[in-house]
Amino acid sequence: MTVDQLAVLCRRLADDTDAVRTSPEVRTLAESIVGRVRDGVACEELAEEFDELELLLLRAGHAAGLGPVRSYERFPGASDGRRVLEVLACPAGVCPRVEVPDAEPVFCGVFRQPMVVTRLRS
Repeated sequence: MTVDQLAVLCRRLADDTDAVRTSPEVRTLAESIVGRVRDGVACEELAEEFDELELLLLRAGHAAGLGPVRSYERFPGASDGRRVLEVLACPAGVCPRVEVPDAEPVFCGVFRQPMVVTRLRS
């Protein structure tokens, strides 16, 4: 589950008002995890750190922690045909985070780079 947790952390890092940015204790651990990922440490090797970050978020009253929030709505652009669907993905290919392309660039909170366009076929 740690790559999923990295995707959630990446999304949360993009929000200046999120606890991973505003709470000093949470931010310190989040930055440590992010730094290690940038240095090439595999997510699986950071399982204990992700668990600790999850606990800090839960203790601070953030019920979602690092759990993915699932939406069962149709993904924008999906259809019944064989169209190409473009999504934004992790620039390093490390986590499963995807976002809908927008006029403004979407940045990866871990690698501090724009997310990259990836084409999917339906």
